[in-house]
Amino acid sequence: MSRWIRVQTSIFDHEVFAAEPFSEREAWLWLISKAAWKDTVHRIGASVMPVPAGSLFVTIREMQAAWKWTSTRRVHQFLELLSSQNMIETSSETGKTLVTVCNYSKYQNAETHSETPEGAEAKQKRNTKDTSTPDTNISSLRSDVCPEAEKSAPVSTTVIELPTVNGDMVSISEADVAEWSEAFPAVNVRQQLAAMRSWLNANPKNRKTGKGMKRFVVSWLTRDQDRGGGRQHPHPQSQSPPRPQSPSMQRHHDIHARLKRELYGEPDDQFAGQTVDLAAGDFRSH
Repeated sequence: MSRWIRVQTSIFDHEVFAAEPFSEREAWLWLISKAAWKDTVHRIGASVMPVPAGSLFVTIREMQAAWKWTSTRRVHQFLELLSSQNMIETSSETGKTLVTVCNYSKYQNAETHSETPEGAEAKQKRNTKDTSTPDTNISSLRSDVCPEAEKSAPVSTTVIELPTVNGDMVSISEADVAEWSEAFPAVNVRQQLAAMRSWLNANPKNRKTGKGMKRFVVSWLTRDQDRGGGRQHPHPQSQSPPRPQSPSMQRHHDIHARLKRELYGEPDDQFAGQTVDLAAGDFRSH
């Protein structure tokens, strides 16, 4: 049997409950409680972004702080778990993470303030009647709605994630790597991306926003391309052998070598010719 209870979103700030780390169940309910109950907008920097019903803009660090978890890594892993179960969808193109709760509109029948008590009571009865019916095909957690996005172009595999200034991660896909490898043929793009991540982790104050991250990557790769890249310095053993000399040039070297032998004799490890004793006039270093 499937049934509903109504809980105010202020439960997460209620003074009765101790301020302690959230369980994963509480973190999931927190996402639902913070999602927009109708279409709205959210300002990010100088841009105003649309927020569909059932979605929210939030940073990884905001979730970590609200859930009182010890690391952003745990937040990432939890979001990945929810995504793998088709419970949420995430996007980080704007510098903040847009979290969309799947099936929100289907299962969260929010009332508006304009409803009369009679209307609200009638609606509650309808909801109770509808949700009391067993439903073995559709879960209020797993979604049959969000996977429709998979029918569009397949999502490119993530190669690496680069941290932004607010703690979110920007995913770099195989498609990005392929495009940059073609644009910067002298650069080992994957190696440079790993170097970028290490640099960003070591210099958190110099990290970029989500919008500016790919511009940062392109600038980095451009500088490496201008320096010749990492693939322009082959190992000496891998260099091609010298080109053979032309017959005329070979004759020139043979004549030069014969004249040297006639003038100075055959080369030897030790000097075998006549010596001159300069006595006190010998100022050569010994």
